[in-house]
Amino acid sequence: MSEPKDTTSFFRKVVKFVANPTTEWAEIGLPADEARETEFAKSELKAMIERKRRNDFVRKREFDMLRKVRREGLSPEQLAALGGSSRLDDSEGRLLVAESGAKQDAGVKAKIDEIEQQMVGDGYGASPPRRGPDFYNAPTQPIPMGGNAPAPSSRMPLNGARAEEPLARPSPAPATPPAAAVMGAGLSPLSPLTLDSGAGDFAHPFAVEVSEVAHDPELDEAVIAFANADFEQCEQSLSDLTGQGGQRHAHAETWLVLFDLYRAIGQQHKFESLALDYAQQFGWSAPQWFSMPRMVAEAASEDRPARNSRIEGNVGWVCPDYLDADAVARLSSQSLQMPLPWVFDWSALKNMDAEAAAKLSELFRNWIRQKLDMRWLGGERLFAVLAEAAPTGVRDADPAYWQLRLDALRMTNRPDQFDEAAIDYCVTYEVSPPSWEPAQCEVRVSGSQSSTTSPPLSMVSDVSTSFIESRFNEDPTATVQVASVELSGQLVGDIGPTLKRLEGELGGSTIVNVSCSRLIRVDFIAAGDLLNWVLARRNENRSVVFVESHRLVALFFGAMGINEHARVKVRSV
Repeated sequence: MSEPKDTTSFFRKVVKFVANPTTEWAEIGLPADEARETEFAKSELKAMIERKRRNDFVRKREFDMLRKVRREGLSPEQLAALGGSSRLDDSEGRLLVAESGAKQDAGVKAKIDEIEQQMVGDGYGASPPRRGPDFYNAPTQPIPMGGNAPAPSSRMPLNGARAEEPLARPSPAPATPPAAAVMGAGLSPLSPLTLDSGAGDFAHPFAVEVSEVAHDPELDEAVIAFANADFEQCEQSLSDLTGQGGQRHAHAETWLVLFDLYRAIGQQHKFESLALDYAQQFGWSAPQWFSMPRMVAEAASEDRPARNSRIEGNVGWVCPDYLDADAVARLSSQSLQMPLPWVFDWSALKNMDAEAAAKLSELFRNWIRQKLDMRWLGGERLFAVLAEAAPTGVRDADPAYWQLRLDALRMTNRPDQFDEAAIDYCVTYEVSPPSWEPAQCEVRVSGSQSSTTSPPLSMVSDVSTSFIESRFNEDPTATVQVASVELSGQLVGDIGPTLKRLEGELGGSTIVNVSCSRLIRVDFIAAGDLLNWVLARRNENRSVVFVESHRLVALFFGAMGINEHARVKVRSV
């Protein structure tokens, strides 16, 4: 007698699969109890993986905190903060405060060893070599470097693998612009380097971790695109490198370059999204957000007199008579540092090409989602040109003109005219028109009766001088004169006359500190002028130091050869 056939036939399985497409094929023939057990097992496995990831993150945070305690010691105030941010219990905290000297170090080392052992047991990789007592008893303060001797072999190059030493991890940036880090030529690209604070003449007294960069071929495309104000191409290039499967996916320093890009172009939502991926990828806190365009705009607003004088005098952007894609790119770049309200003058516009219309429409849609304040002088001229470029019923006209017209009507909050234009669009192309959505920005359209003098993109502060104690003179009272100047905004085009004006203000200063904390971008022409200026100062036996530069500008300085003749200090995370 043949064995009884399976009660669940193939066609019955097909019917169940069609009725429940989310069910796995292998689970269709199972009884209901077994299917529920399988689903429960999967949910338990997911919960276990999530708990493990959360516990690993907490262990890494405790390990980083204990490393900091080992380097800097522990005060009662720090103990209170430590107790609120880690899982060390009160008894351990009181023990760390009560004991001193060797007992305190022994407790910290024991805790570090315990966490390291737990991390190894949870599958973090091979166990690192055991360090002897001499490692922990070594002095934590850096020692001076003699003469021009090279730095000790303490470089920790970041390759594709995750760095094991928590000391090389970036620390969260404070609310104020953080301390600078040194970078120059001669090292592997974006490789961390530990130097003593006395090795450099201009190092921050508490700076320990610094980054030095050299020419990095893999970042050339992104650096050149950023210098040319092609921010989309720069973002795409860096995202490909740091994304899943990218060549720099496990390279934390390349992620920091992308963070600096978002800071430079004011993209907070992209920055925060990247911060979540960064924390999940590397297991430590991401950099803190600040907007460089906002910093530049606030500084510019403090310098200008009254609010209304801006409307009567300077105009943020003047539209040319023929609007092309390059003009739209300049508008996008210039808007990064314009203080509110943005004042645009459209009165000279006569025609535009379809590519410019598409790019301007994309720019408008980006501004629609932001709380911006704008003034359009001669704004009706824009609507007239768009109506002439795409008349009703002419299907040969590029739809980009219609899209730009609808976006402009949304920006100016004209729902009635938007509905009329949408109906004409539907009649012309026989497709459904876009629906009305209110805009977050505020645009006021007025006639053009104002002066159209655009403010400069490049801003250079006046030179200020100070004196510091000389470290190379045997006389303890000897001082060195230091000149300080700030570069702000975007250095675009010929900046030779501006730099030449600074030469007369340097006086007898032997050190020139150039602050780049609010420097967004430098193009090729400006970088060439800056290189010539640095070479001239070097011939005068002056030392030029660029401080607080973000990484894309610093990498561009390296590509142009500026860091071979001047020191470039990169802003810490």
